[in-house]
Amino acid sequence: MKKGSNKLKGMILAIMGGVFWGVSGVVAEYLMNNKHISASWLVGVKMMVAGCLILLYQMMKGNKDSLSPLKHKQELMQLIIFSVLGVLGLQYSFFKAIQVSNAATATILQYLSPILLVVYFIIEKKELPNKLSVISILISLVGTFLLVTKGNINELAISSHGLFWGLLSAFFGAFYIIQPRALMAKYGTTLIIGWGMLIGGIAFQVYQPIWKNMPDFTPGVVLGILVIVIIGTVFSYICLLKSTEYIPPQFSSLLTSFEPLSSALFSVLFLGLILKPIEIISMFLIILAVFLLSRCDV
Repeated sequence: MKKGSNKLKGMILAIMGGVFWGVSGVVAEYLMNNKHISASWLVGVKMMVAGCLILLYQMMKGNKDSLSPLKHKQELMQLIIFSVLGVLGLQYSFFKAIQVSNAATATILQYLSPILLVVYFIIEKKELPNKLSVISILISLVGTFLLVTKGNINELAISSHGLFWGLLSAFFGAFYIIQPRALMAKYGTTLIIGWGMLIGGIAFQVYQPIWKNMPDFTPGVVLGILVIVIIGTVFSYICLLKSTEYIPPQFSSLLTSFEPLSSALFSVLFLGLILKPIEIISMFLIILAVFLLSRCDV
């Protein structure tokens, strides 16, 4: 009974993590399109505040070695690379994709990162992929093609900028998972993510200081920013991390398919997005590809 209860708890946490991330994308789209807040300003604020909160969470749990990753030069360099290219790269490209397209499209394109991971590991191992991996990759390519063309090969259904930033977010999403493996194995995922957020956010201030281009802090804007930072970043991350204590990581990652689904649903309900049948099919194919991928041993 306890085993079943733990599995259910893990599933609920993983689903909540995906839904929270999807909601944050929709809120970000609303703030950028209706309150004219730039993606750059949002990313800088989100990363620094979320980084501080995650590190504070670590300290409250009794982690006395929070500064350890900063004490060794080689590890510090790896952490900086992860912070700038992994965390900042993913956050900025994802928010830019939302700004130039919409939350649903940006989320589903970013969801292609597991496919890129499989390609990377196939190359790294220098082994031929198994049949299920090949099928997953082909299905994801078909889904992406339908999403960006709506079946019309002669023109893009989304802007070239939206496609560029969406695919770039998928690339950085894969890098985000691959690059810090050694650091996370040594210091723990939460600590490295917290420092990655904070260092990346501080580095981004060179490009976009938070005191420049500040929005009008109406109650709605403040609430939206809090949702993005606390629910869409801190809670989302903690839920996904905690879920792996009860269910296998690959099962947890599968349940995060609720991320693009929730993003699409909330975009339809609250932002008036109209999804055509071909777009629904394309999203289904990409989620199916990741589902099949979770059953591969690559």
